[in-house]
Amino acid sequence: MIRRIKRFPRRYRALVLLLLVILTYLLLGSEMLRYLGMWTLIIFLLFPETLSNKIPADKTKDMLGLLAREDDRLRVGMEQVAISMVRKVAIDEYDNRYGIISFPYTNKISASYYFPIEQLPAVRAWFKEQMPELEIVR
Repeated sequence: MIRRIKRFPRRYRALVLLLLVILTYLLLGSEMLRYLGMWTLIIFLLFPETLSNKIPADKTKDMLGLLAREDDRLRVGMEQVAISMVRKVAIDEYDNRYGIISFPYTNKISASYYFPIEQLPAVRAWFKEQMPELEIVR
C-alpha cells in the first residue's frame, strides 16, 4: 500500500490532505480538533517518506571531482576546511551499489556523500596519497 501511495506526487497527496481537512471541518466544525491522533496517522499514511530513516547525504556520480587539496585546506564539494581541523575521514560501503564518505569528527563539513561503489578504492587511494595525515576509519 505504501508503494502505491508513493507513486503519486507529493503535490497531489497534499491536495488530498487539504481536501480531507476542509471536508471534515465542514462536517464537524471545530470538533475535528478532537481527532488530532487520526490526522497525524493520515499525514503519515499520505507521506510515508517522513518515516524513512535513511542517512541524509548527497549522491554524486564523481566523488573524486568533489575532492581537492588546496594548500592547507581540504575542499569537499562547496565546503572547505583547514586540514588541521579534520583528523579522521569515514569511507566505507553503504550497500552493494554505493559507498559513503563522511567527516564525523568535525562539524565544519556537514555533508555526507554517496558515490558509486566502483570509486571506493580510488577515493581511499586519493586520501592516502593526498592527505596521509588523515586517518581513514570505517
